[in-house]
Amino acid sequence: MKKLGVYSLLVAAMLFSTGCSEKNADMNVDNGAQESVNTNTDSSNLSDAGFSALEKAANGNYYMINGQKVLIEHVYFGFDKYNLTSENKEKATSNASKLSALTADTTVTVSGNTDEWGSDEYNYALGLKRANSVKDVLVANGVTANVALVSLGESSPVCTEKTKDCWAKNRRVEHELSK
Repeated sequence: MKKLGVYSLLVAAMLFSTGCSEKNADMNVDNGAQESVNTNTDSSNLSDAGFSALEKAANGNYYMINGQKVLIEHVYFGFDKYNLTSENKEKATSNASKLSALTADTTVTVSGNTDEWGSDEYNYALGLKRANSVKDVLVANGVTANVALVSLGESSPVCTEKTKDCWAKNRRVEHELSK
């Protein structure tokens, strides 16, 4: 009986000392920010102005590819899903056709995001599965650039309201291009 009391005390001490992680879903995000990073590059398939994100749209990011301003759209997912619907597979295929002009010295970072539901570990795994689904479409459709996967889980929301529409905006994959 004495051992049970000692074990209970040890377990309580461990729980007290480790604590619980706290989720803070009320993060401030500047959705209207424009990114204007101008990186000099010698690649012939990029514009003379450099390889830079021009601006962020509500549903994607604009990039200069072969002198053209091109929208690379975000790909959205259903709740607790990582498989592409036919509509989103078309969107990913369209992105692939635009990104296929890039050379192997360019990196396309595919970032998976989730809503705030689920544990941190679960959301990071789900974000990675979403990013991998999009990467598979990019590679299968001729993208020869280096494709890197990143899972941001729930850490990069674009909307922080507590509504279904807002959570749906956070269940996405984004693309970022760099040299």
